[in-house]
Amino acid sequence: MANRFFEGAAHAAAYAKFRPLPPISLVERIVSFAKETICMNKNVSIKKTMQAEPLTGAADVGCGSGQSTEILSPYVKAVTGLDVSDAQVLEARKLSKHPNVSYKVSPAETLPFPDKSLSLVTSCQACHWFDMPAFYKEVDRILVPGGVLALYGYLFPKPIHKDYADDLYNLIDHLYKEQLKGYIHQGSKEVYLGKYGDEKYTLIYKDQLRDESHYVDKTATVAELTGYLTSWSGFQNFRAKNGDEAAQKILETFQDRFLKTLKVTTAPEETSIDLRFHYFLLMGRKPLE
Repeated sequence: MANRFFEGAAHAAAYAKFRPLPPISLVERIVSFAKETICMNKNVSIKKTMQAEPLTGAADVGCGSGQSTEILSPYVKAVTGLDVSDAQVLEARKLSKHPNVSYKVSPAETLPFPDKSLSLVTSCQACHWFDMPAFYKEVDRILVPGGVLALYGYLFPKPIHKDYADDLYNLIDHLYKEQLKGYIHQGSKEVYLGKYGDEKYTLIYKDQLRDESHYVDKTATVAELTGYLTSWSGFQNFRAKNGDEAAQKILETFQDRFLKTLKVTTAPEETSIDLRFHYFLLMGRKPLE
C-alpha cells in the first residue's frame, strides 16, 4: 500500500509552488529511449528518434501536483497523471494547461489501464512510497511490448555561489540529517542519499540504463527555498508531532543562518540565490514479443 505523506491541501500547494520542473534534456532522453521501439519496428534511424511519431499513451505515477506530467504533453498523444492523494490530484487539475493531459486518483499498485495499452510509464520522486513488486507487476501488465518504464528523482538543491556554495549547502544538509533526524522516512533517504541504488529499485527488464547527467538551475529567493523545505515529508512529520510553533522556529533559524552565511542584511523575500537540482534516471524496456 502506498504511503500517504502528501495528503494535505496546504502541503500539495507547497509542493506545486516550490518543487522544480524536470529538465527538458531528461524528458527528451526518456522520450527518445521510448521512441526507439517505434524506430526499430518501422526501420527508422535511431538518430531520428525525436522526429518519430508521438507516443500513443503514457502514465505518470505518483504525479503529485503535475510537474512531471505536464512536461510529457508535447511528446505523447494522451498523458495521465496518477496520485493516491486527492489533494495532489485536485492541485494538478487546477494547474493543468494541456488538453491531452488528465489526472486520476489511483494507487501505484492498481493502475487503471487495460493490458498492453501504454508506451511509457514514468515516476518522478515518488516510487520510494510504492510497494515496488506490486508496482512492477502492474507496469509490466499495462506496457506494450517494447514499452518503457522510467524512474527518476533529484537531490537536494545545491546553491550556486562563488564564495559560499559549500557552506550554504551544508545548512540544507544539516537540517535534513540532524534537525529532522528521526522524522525522515526511509524511502526519502533512498532518494536523497541513495539515488534509488537499493536492490528493490532494480528494474525488471534487462534492456536498461542509468543516467545521472541531467540537472536544472532555478533562481529562488531565500523565502522560496525555505518554502521548498516545507514540502519535505520529514518536515511535515516534524510539524505534525511538534506543532506549528516548533516548525516555524526551525524555518526561521534556517533562514537566519542562510542570510548570515551570505553576509547580507536584506529580507528573505528580497534575497535571491541560484540553485542547481541534479537528477538521476533509471530506464528499462519491456522485451518485444
